[in-house]
Formats: sequence, structure tokens, C-alpha cells
Amino acid sequence: MSILELIPRLEALADLDERIRVLEEDLAVRRGGLDALKTEVAELRRRSDEGKVSIASMEKTRNELQLEARSMQNQMEKSREKLGRSRNERESMAAQRELEELKRLVRDREDEVEKLGAVAEQAKAAVAKDEGRHNELSAELAGTAEGALQTVQEKERERETLLGERNAAQKLLPPLLYRRYEQIRARKPRAIAKTSDGTCSGCNIAVPPMMFQKMLRSEEFEQCPQCKRILYYVPKTASAG
Repeated sequence: MSILELIPRLEALADLDERIRVLEEDLAVRRGGLDALKTEVAELRRRSDEGKVSIASMEKTRNELQLEARSMQNQMEKSREKLGRSRNERESMAAQRELEELKRLVRDREDEVEKLGAVAEQAKAAVAKDEGRHNELSAELAGTAEGALQTVQEKERERETLLGERNAAQKLLPPLLYRRYEQIRARKPRAIAKTSDGTCSGCNIAVPPMMFQKMLRSEEFEQCPQCKRILYYVPKTASAG
């Protein structure tokens, strides 16, 4: 089979590969957008749930501290009564020390209760913010996912069709040429280039004059010395546009 017969087949395969590449990039963006949205929704739910667990734990600790403070206040009343019943200086000083220690412990508990209350309020505000964002994104996901999924499915069907066409186009090329094409395509999105005036259309670099003179005979495919693409000659009228 002559090079002139192979050129349109090679170009058809390269065009299909370009369409498939663009389509796959589009699919990746569409899938990535949906996946990113789903990931953010899941992360907001996780943070919200963890925040609620943390708030519940703080509230429990806060309630326990309040109970301790009330219990100590009851003990303070008993210490005051004991102080009032003191029969000597020694008993009075002991009762006074006990009362002062209980006052300190009550203040400590009340300070902890106040701090926990402030932290819990901050956590509640953060949870409310996360839940608001979660609900907003969930609504967006519900509204767009169906349409986005339908578009992805349509693009996937189009890709399968193009892959079928590519499989047929591939079989029209000699195995050796196809392997050479695939080796180059692994490094270059478009593995072929043409020239009508000695300049490679792939890298815009002039090929050696002797190579170009040989290419004018259209006996075999060459390889651009610069970009390594499969290179072939087409007359100016044929390469226009």
C-alpha cells in the first residue's frame, strides 16, 4: 500500500484520537466537579457530626461541674454552721480554712463552667455554619447531579462510539506503522505532522533540505528530527486550511 493511500487513513486515526482526548478531558472535569461537590458535602456532614458529639461532651462536663459547685456550696453552709459552733480558736481556724478552700473550689468550678459554656457556644456556631453550608450544597447537588450525570452518560456513550470507530481505523494501517504511531502518541498528543514547504507543521521547524527532497517523492514516511512526529509531504493545495 502506497504512502498516498495511507496518509488519509493515518490522518483519520489522528483526528479520532484528538476527539477522544478532548472528550476524555471534558469527562474528567465533569466527573471531578461532581466528586468534589460530593466530597465537600460529606466533609461538612462529618464535621457537623463531630461538632455535635463534642458539644454534647462539653455540656455533660459542664453539668457535672455545676453539680459539683452546688454540692460544695452546700458544704460551705455546713462549714459556716461549724464555724458558728466553734468552741475555741483552733476549731474556728479549722472551720475557716475549710470554708476558704471550698470557696476556692467553687470559684474554680464556676470559672470552668463559664469557659466551657463559651467554647460550647463557639462550637454550636461552627456546627450551625457547617450545617447551613451542607444543606446549601446538598440542594445544589440534588439539583445538578441528575443533569450532570445525564451529560456524563451521553459523553461516555459518545466516547464508546469513537473508540469503536478508532478500532476500525486502526485496522486499516499496517501493524508496523500503527506501532510506530502509538509509540510517538505516548509522548505527543498528536503523533503526525505534514509539510508542504519543508517546515514541520507540528513544531514549525524546517527539516533538512535533503530529507525534504526525498519526501517530495512520497515513497515513505519520515520522522521530524526535532519533534519526532511521523512526517509526510502534501502539496500546498492539498494542505491549505
